[in-house]
Amino acid sequence: MASPETVKVIVRCRPMNKREKDLKCECVVQMSNNTSCLLTNPADPSGEPKSFAFDGAYFIDSTTEGIYNDVSFPLVESVLEGYNGTVFAYGQTGCGKSFTMQGVTDPPTQRGIIPRAFEHIFEVIQTTENMKYLVLASYLEIYNEEIRDLLGTDVKKKLDLKEHPDKGVYVQGLSQHPVHNTSECEDLMDRGWKNRSTGSTLMNADSSRSHSIFTITLEMMETAGESDAIRSGKLNLVDLAGSERQAKTGASGDRLKEATKINLSLSALGNVISALVDGKSKHIPYRDSKLTRLLQDSLGGNTKTLMVACLSPADNNYDETLSTLRYANRAKNIKNKPKINEDPKDAMLREYQEEIRKLKDMLEKQGPLETIVSVAPDESALEEEREKVRQEYEEKMRKMKEEMMAEQQNNALLQANMDNLKKQYEDELHKVSEKSKELHERAIQMSQKETATQPVGNEAVWVDDIDTESSGVNRGLISTGTGPDEFSNSMRYNTPTAETGTSNPPDMMNSMQKEALKRLKELQEQMVGGEKSQDKELKAKRSKRKKYTEKRIKILSEALKNVDDEDGIMLKVYDDIHEELKAKTELAKKQKSKVHCTSKFIN
Repeated sequence: MASPETVKVIVRCRPMNKREKDLKCECVVQMSNNTSCLLTNPADPSGEPKSFAFDGAYFIDSTTEGIYNDVSFPLVESVLEGYNGTVFAYGQTGCGKSFTMQGVTDPPTQRGIIPRAFEHIFEVIQTTENMKYLVLASYLEIYNEEIRDLLGTDVKKKLDLKEHPDKGVYVQGLSQHPVHNTSECEDLMDRGWKNRSTGSTLMNADSSRSHSIFTITLEMMETAGESDAIRSGKLNLVDLAGSERQAKTGASGDRLKEATKINLSLSALGNVISALVDGKSKHIPYRDSKLTRLLQDSLGGNTKTLMVACLSPADNNYDETLSTLRYANRAKNIKNKPKINEDPKDAMLREYQEEIRKLKDMLEKQGPLETIVSVAPDESALEEEREKVRQEYEEKMRKMKEEMMAEQQNNALLQANMDNLKKQYEDELHKVSEKSKELHERAIQMSQKETATQPVGNEAVWVDDIDTESSGVNRGLISTGTGPDEFSNSMRYNTPTAETGTSNPPDMMNSMQKEALKRLKELQEQMVGGEKSQDKELKAKRSKRKKYTEKRIKILSEALKNVDDEDGIMLKVYDDIHEELKAKTELAKKQKSKVHCTSKFIN
């Protein structure tokens, strides 16, 4: 049974923007100890600031690179082990959610969490030995409570949510795109981003008018050893639209309708968070919005979750900032139950294994796979010879026709020469065909000898040591493409039968072999893994990042522990009464100040 794990929550405060500077706003947010966030009430600047403790606190000089290395890196590592993971940014409009998730290219330190996750995933895949991965990407948005596929052929088409006992909540008809490297992921993100619904408000010139979720699904299988167990991990990268106040944004018409839907879904998210940490609620209102249904597994389910609460430092956003901090403070108490997803029933790799087994059976019936491949280069040479004879024939025929046009009087002689040349061509072609037939008869004889001594097994199939120049197939696990039944049917369609009356069985067999090898190549190309397993520099870089992250996690945990230690002051054993009196007096002062601030806020 999976052990409970709380949702990780960090806060990030952006710098003042131009609008806030023009309004001469004051900064009311402070950060300390890498984990504490202090918020001063502009109506009572001399009062005790409200204090909140999180898993990380990042002020205006922070970089997305630093945030990723501290808190996102270990989560993505978990996804590569077979866990589900979710990163989502929360906060009011214009506070830096899209900046944190999507980022900018310049400066490089502010590249977003999403592109950094792409780079991280493929760095691990390419440097990992004895493992093959199938990587699929999807990108959706929730606009006015309608789900749209940002990578689909019709981005305006409304998609439906469904629920499955094994898969959980999923979007019916959402397109899944195989990806093989970082650039392909970035291309998909850019394509989807252009299709996203955005609009201008007084608070944000490029405001997201929808929630978006970019999902990367990983299926992985070891290639060493006898085990064919499959693990599956899923990473949800969520960019939420911001909560809005109509008086501040100046929203009207479509913008107002969008804002209403956004606020309703965010309110539903807040209600889910509250119900999860309440402890008394028997019903969790996941069904109140599309957003909460899609995040159902991320909040209280089988997922490792990171929440990034984005803040504005300006005093005129005090109420919104306080609301965000309170939501974040509640969310850190949500307990999830993450576990490694082993042998998922809906794994696509399982289907591909079955197709590969059928392919091997077909090829073994026609001849051992090694024999087929060894024949392939000879067949290629024979085909080149045929083409060479044909070209020579056509060139000589062309010259003779020119001579015939120029010398009509020698027509009879030229015609005789042409007939002789045609006969010579047919003789050469017959010799080549005889060679081909002889090769195939030899392959069939070898196949019969092989099958007589070594029966074909039903074990999982791996393609090994195939000549890449002739077939294009490399060593490794085979993956995607058309379904097994479809390919088997196509092979049966091309199989010679008594009814077809085919006159050249070796040629037909050769065609089937080529088709099967072509299919194997297609399957192989969908799989990635180990391409840079010998790159020492890249592996050293990865090792360095892991050590840095482990060190930072330890530092942040210690800082958070020190903040929480205030609660244990009353239980501590002191060396003398003076030390105890001093510590408890300081604590009493702090608590009295907090009570005073809370009373003023309530009044």
